[in-house]
Amino acid sequence: AAHAVPGAVVFRAARGCAVRDCTIEHTGLYGLQFDDGCRDCAAVGNVLHDLGAGGIRGGGTDNDGHVDGRTGHLTLTDNTIFDYGRIFHQGVGVLLGHAFDCTVAHNHIHHGCYTGISVGWTWGFRDTPSRNNRIEHNLIHHLGDGVLSDMGGIYTLGVQPGTVIRGNHL
Repeated sequence: AAHAVPGAVVFRAARGCAVRDCTIEHTGLYGLQFDDGCRDCAAVGNVLHDLGAGGIRGGGTDNDGHVDGRTGHLTLTDNTIFDYGRIFHQGVGVLLGHAFDCTVAHNHIHHGCYTGISVGWTWGFRDTPSRNNRIEHNLIHHLGDGVLSDMGGIYTLGVQPGTVIRGNHL
């Protein structure tokens, strides 16, 4: 995944911030990013398209990083994300790296070169901040665009206690 590509709009250590009913388009990066230390933030009802990487990227420090850098309680719902991965083909519709207690629901993600939703960022069985995330009722289709092959509609990585994936249509 294009995990190091930043967002065109970036929140860092933000609390209680939201992006609602906006359009982010024609950017060479991710559309929106909730970075280290973000808590209780939301992206709701947005349209993100013609993106160089992916739609929404969220996540903070891992277990080795300072606890203040942990990202959680993000609400990413009712967004439409399409035509992404135009420059960085491995961009993800919604990428949640190290994040906890997040909801990714009712999003429509389509026509991307790579994965629709990716959650977690730890290889193996190591402890991780990724836990208690809900990935539900998303519509994901037309992925790959004939460019990449190692992908998934929903891609999980690492141990994620309490995470629930349900009711998605891929």
